[in-house]
Amino acid sequence: MTVGAVILAGGQSRRMGQNKAALTYVGQRFLEKIAGELSGFDERLLSVAGEMQRTPSGFTPVWDTVPNGGPMAGLYAALSVCKSEALLAVSCDLPLFSGELGDFLVSKLSDWDAVVPLTGERMHPVCAVYRKSCAAVLKRHLDGGDRKLRNALLELRTKYIPLTGVFAEILLENINTPEEYRSLCDGRAKP
Repeated sequence: MTVGAVILAGGQSRRMGQNKAALTYVGQRFLEKIAGELSGFDERLLSVAGEMQRTPSGFTPVWDTVPNGGPMAGLYAALSVCKSEALLAVSCDLPLFSGELGDFLVSKLSDWDAVVPLTGERMHPVCAVYRKSCAAVLKRHLDGGDRKLRNALLELRTKYIPLTGVFAEILLENINTPEEYRSLCDGRAKP
């Protein structure tokens, strides 16, 4: 099975007040850090919406086709055009994501439509693996005005992978607000 990767970078960053993909951590933009972690994938896509990102080397931009559709719209657009049979999706606001976590999630795909990590009761659908065939379900939800990936996952054969420990939570820690960004840069946990 061929599996590619997509960075979901089409969000509006309302709570942050600036483009999250362009934020820096230890001297590197979030987008570049995640792109480096995904360098082992043959097919690499960058989901974009309104504002064009500086596309990392080796990545192909994919424009959202559903305006204001959130991560689901970006994932739908990428799955619709990808050549791979599945995609590892990673949101651009996960600066501590590791390629090892991505490889682990891909290894669990087997016959499932989607593989989604869990930390405690929290699911992480923007750091997950989706088969190309999931595009039809995502499109149906988008057409109906539902932009919540968790709702679409209920219609898919989804494997939830419990990840335990502080390390797993750190890898999946998304940065959405200026306070969370300051905490990250100061080396503290989220407020």
